[in-house]
Amino acid sequence: MVRRQLLRAFGAVLAAVLAAAGVQIATGAPAAAARTVYYDASRAGEFRTNFDQAAQIWNSSVSNVRLAPRSPGNVTIYVDGGWPRAQVTGLGSGRIWMGWTAVNQGYDRTRIASHEFGHILGLPDRRTGLCSDLMSGSSAAVSCDNAYPSGAEASRVDSLFAGSRTTSATGTFTWADADITPFVVGGRPATENYPWLVYTSGCTGTLIKSDWVVTARHCPTPSSVRVGSVNRTSGGTVVGVRRAVNNPTIDVKLLQLSNAVSYAPAPIPMTSGEVGTATRIIGWGLTCPFRGCGSAPTVAHELDTSILSDSRCIGINGPYEICTDNTNGDSGACYGDSGGPQVRQIGGVWYLVGATSRSGNNHPICATGPSIYGDLTSIRSWIDTRVGGLPA
Repeated sequence: MVRRQLLRAFGAVLAAVLAAAGVQIATGAPAAAARTVYYDASRAGEFRTNFDQAAQIWNSSVSNVRLAPRSPGNVTIYVDGGWPRAQVTGLGSGRIWMGWTAVNQGYDRTRIASHEFGHILGLPDRRTGLCSDLMSGSSAAVSCDNAYPSGAEASRVDSLFAGSRTTSATGTFTWADADITPFVVGGRPATENYPWLVYTSGCTGTLIKSDWVVTARHCPTPSSVRVGSVNRTSGGTVVGVRRAVNNPTIDVKLLQLSNAVSYAPAPIPMTSGEVGTATRIIGWGLTCPFRGCGSAPTVAHELDTSILSDSRCIGINGPYEICTDNTNGDSGACYGDSGGPQVRQIGGVWYLVGATSRSGNNHPICATGPSIYGDLTSIRSWIDTRVGGLPA
């Protein structure tokens, strides 16, 4: 027995020494073989090198799956003039398009290739705006050239390929607007016919008195507005604009109408609410996240969100502005929502607390970070004076 114990002890010491030297000892349970996913880059043209580099990056980052070139393959790669995108048909299979639109804007080619491989390997978009996150895609700055998955992303792929290998989120993922349902960005068509909603020709506004509307200072002053309809082309009342009054402190403008309307205005409370307060934003802004990606919706859209700490927004004027969450990390205000209402419910009534101003992360792609809203409650006395008294 003593001899067997000594042999076992000697074996343990030997294994430790060999392991330290980089030599692996075979055990009774052989390691599971990594799954090979073959990619066909024969149609990728000048981008073939980028996909080969991206494959090597993934192979150095994960252990349960390997990417290897072969024609035909589980994944076929194409090139066109649109946005880069991946059509996933199953875990480890699908199609990839390297789109010239992103390349022409300066996005790194190998990062794009590695990102699209990430979709094939089971990863959805996570529009965090961080260069360190491969799946943040175009929400990171154009200068970002990181083509390596983060530790969490690599771990997730290893986990997916260590299992039954039969499940994956299928669908089409696009570099610039992946996983974004075509609403406010990420919202839904208006569920109420808000009587105080105002379309202001390219922007959005709110009726605060029978003959006064509030919107963003940076919006053009229109000759007329449509009040009382969630449809910007019909319904409600079209009324002329007499004059505009700009707030000297924040991005807020008042429009005096040429005559009063009969719709109930939105009341402005004394305070906007604490961090975490549930709010709703409404507007006719773009339903996709970058300028020029489409036209404004005919029906206004809404999104339920909340108030964040001022520290979450870059360049915010804390006492006079509201930092507003980009729900789920990919939903929020966009071009055309400017001046639109941020409202909260008090006793079942919608109260107006903010007006859409700008991005809270200085990024041109919408909903990649929180948004900044003018805090109307902070300038309530100024508004009250300019409009000749707000409704009780």
